[in-house]
Amino acid sequence: MARKNMFEGIAPAARSEEGGKDPLPRPAPKMPEVFQSAGPIAAIRNDLRSVGSRSIQDIDPDLIEDTGLKDRIGALDEDIADLRDSIARHGQQVPILLRPHPKLSGRYQVVYGRRRLAAIRGLGTPVKALIRTLSDEEAVLAQGQENNLRKDPSFIEKALFAGDLEEAGYDARVVQDALNVNRSHTSHMRKVREAFPRDVLERIGAAPSIGWKRWYELAVKVLEQGIDASTIHPAPFAEGSNSDQRFAAWVKALPEPPKAPAAPRTPVSIIAKDGSDLGEVELNRGKLGFRPSAGQTAFAAWLHENAEMVFSQLHQEFVTRSRQG
Repeated sequence: MARKNMFEGIAPAARSEEGGKDPLPRPAPKMPEVFQSAGPIAAIRNDLRSVGSRSIQDIDPDLIEDTGLKDRIGALDEDIADLRDSIARHGQQVPILLRPHPKLSGRYQVVYGRRRLAAIRGLGTPVKALIRTLSDEEAVLAQGQENNLRKDPSFIEKALFAGDLEEAGYDARVVQDALNVNRSHTSHMRKVREAFPRDVLERIGAAPSIGWKRWYELAVKVLEQGIDASTIHPAPFAEGSNSDQRFAAWVKALPEPPKAPAAPRTPVSIIAKDGSDLGEVELNRGKLGFRPSAGQTAFAAWLHENAEMVFSQLHQEFVTRSRQG
């Protein structure tokens, strides 16, 4: 049996090549609503939309707004010189992802590919892009997942991005899915953001070699000791230092934690060979003191006058016993 033409009744009938007037145009009958969302027509429309979303288009960079949440630390133009040179020589090999601007017709917002876009802006050429209609949540997920597949952001870049997402009102599930982390890890990120103001983190930089554990332990130390992170290493970091070196310099500038005072020892009563009470000796916070008893003021005065001799002899005895022991 011949297969029925799925376009039958949709495509216009072929015009007769014989002479005669063309038939008058007739208004196209309204397609029943059921066929608009189901059946071959919907399938064709969905296929066309899918092809359109996968097609790479040349877009004028001036029509693109970089208004999304930042997932990198530092200005984009700091590290795109090599990328710009590569694109100038070999062309743009990987497209960026855009979505139509929700308010401005004919304009776009970048979902991911900010470094590529910044590099191409300097070349004055169109940017190759995929265009997809995405919700805010879908755009965030696409941005986070593309980052995880590309150059993996550092822990601190993820922590700042997670904070921006939380402040923007995204729920915990979206934040975790966008960054491919679990709830415990987002808790670690929150602790670091609590300890370090954003400007301090941005001064230090991405610090790609510093893992989450070192950041987290440092944050706990800062919070427990009540340290104001803004006051640590306020001077500019050494010129030419990378972010890992700036992290090390910041840690080195931390003040030593105050040592807990040693508990005072129990005073020792001094009894003479004849049984009389000479007084008490006490060691408190590294200081040695002698308190004579009421009837020993003359002995106390003599001890003060001969302290050099007495303590020199005592020290010599201490050294001799230490060597023997």
